[in-house]
Amino acid sequence: MFLSLPVAYHLHSNPNEPLNHNKDNSINKGNSLIKIAKPESSASTNLKHKIKQPNTTEQGRHQLVIKAKPKWQQDSNFKVHFDKLNDEAKSGNLKSKYIIAQNLKYCLFSPENEDDLNIKLEQLSQFSDASISIDQAINQFNYCQGLSNDETKAYYSYLEDAAKNGFVPAQEAFANIHAEFYMKSKNITTENRALYIKTRDKFKEQRLVFLRNASQHGSEKAIMALSNLYFTQQQSDEHGFAKSYALNKLIMEITDSDDIYNRYSWYEQKQYANMSEEELEYAFAMVEQWLQIIKTNGTLYPSNR
Repeated sequence: MFLSLPVAYHLHSNPNEPLNHNKDNSINKGNSLIKIAKPESSASTNLKHKIKQPNTTEQGRHQLVIKAKPKWQQDSNFKVHFDKLNDEAKSGNLKSKYIIAQNLKYCLFSPENEDDLNIKLEQLSQFSDASISIDQAINQFNYCQGLSNDETKAYYSYLEDAAKNGFVPAQEAFANIHAEFYMKSKNITTENRALYIKTRDKFKEQRLVFLRNASQHGSEKAIMALSNLYFTQQQSDEHGFAKSYALNKLIMEITDSDDIYNRYSWYEQKQYANMSEEELEYAFAMVEQWLQIIKTNGTLYPSNR
């Protein structure tokens, strides 16, 4: 299956390199064939006259190959499948590493034995939606039974290895790993504050690299996660607001989902009213550049597949 994408000629010979900044933090720009429409807003009329819009044209179309992520959940207890998948992973199979990682992560905080399960069920019984939560806990226990603590804690090494070797679904999976979850999975607490901060910051930097690369290979989920990290300032960056805006526009350019387009169009218009002239210039240049990189890489990973 293919998706048509406007061609944008220029920029970035190496898709894996970061944005090129001059000493004054401006982005090196070139001509673009991307149509980037700015929403009408009375509050920003003056800005629209000041900012040089990217050149647009309808010449040329490029097709993105739509890719589906591997189904990681198995039909029965995961331990039954673990050895076979692990043998494949040891032979360098990145898909198997991804599947193992997702399963071990799912099982990370599952009760190890029936005594632990009963304690968890007792705790869950106190909540109003107890029946649903209890069913989920029992299903998780049955699915994960037989895995040791050491095995489940290894989820990150499998995922990291697949991501470092360029497996986009593994890179995208970092969108679902929050810093607090990662620190808890490593049993690192704030008691040793220096170690906690150092480990957390290293993780956040690595997550940024993986999400950035997945985004530039057309991962909608990675783009959404990056936009949120910048917008909520979980990822500190002097251009964070502009990057969040640009990533929202990027989603609108590549998605084939009307629901996603409409949602991110609303986000984009809400942000637009608060954008400075410099932020808009930065954002438009970033959209041009990243759209060209995605076109060059030639893939789209929809968030619903």
